[in-house]
Amino acid sequence: MTANGPTLRLSARDREHLGTIATLLRVGPGTVFYERGSAAGWVYNIVSGTVCSYRPLADGSERVAAFLFSEDLFGLARRGSYMNSTRAVTPVTAFKLPLDALSGLLMGNAQLQFRFLCKVTHTLREAQRRALVLTRRDPVERVAVFLAMMEEAQGEKRPEDQTISLPMSNADIGSFLNLTPGSVEAALEALAGRGVIARQRDGAVRVLDRVAFDRVDTD
Repeated sequence: MTANGPTLRLSARDREHLGTIATLLRVGPGTVFYERGSAAGWVYNIVSGTVCSYRPLADGSERVAAFLFSEDLFGLARRGSYMNSTRAVTPVTAFKLPLDALSGLLMGNAQLQFRFLCKVTHTLREAQRRALVLTRRDPVERVAVFLAMMEEAQGEKRPEDQTISLPMSNADIGSFLNLTPGSVEAALEALAGRGVIARQRDGAVRVLDRVAFDRVDTD
């Protein structure tokens, strides 16, 4: 999952440049963009929606590597092949960019090249942050940090908006945090029982006690 800080956003001019080589896609939940190991020919830039990056395991299960949101890039490859599989969690609108044309565009546009480099660097930082989250033994702490990461990734909000959207399933959250779905559910209930959050019918949570929420995130 990545955050949408100011330095990572593409400008209107950047999007205009990308629009000259991009195809706009609109897909439904569950749509697979590409499979791990397939030849990498495209990079994607999310306009709206949530995407899950995951790695299929030998036993048929999956290991979630990241959740991606508006403004995030995905489809970066190693040795010409995609490193993970990706699918839409919600309805997704995204620009599909041919890798060859994108490379040529970046070579001639230093500012756009810099922003793409920032996004790639940020993706690596988020991978490191996930590794740190997994060192926490308490499932409640892991879920609290995950909620904080989701809040950050969903961008700037009005001060009074304390809602954190959770469009993914408990199974996907558990896969990301190396927890069972039941442990994720129990951790959310524990945070709600402490009065830190309130759970909503649509699956989102609302932060009730900001001080306590931030304390669990940083402990």
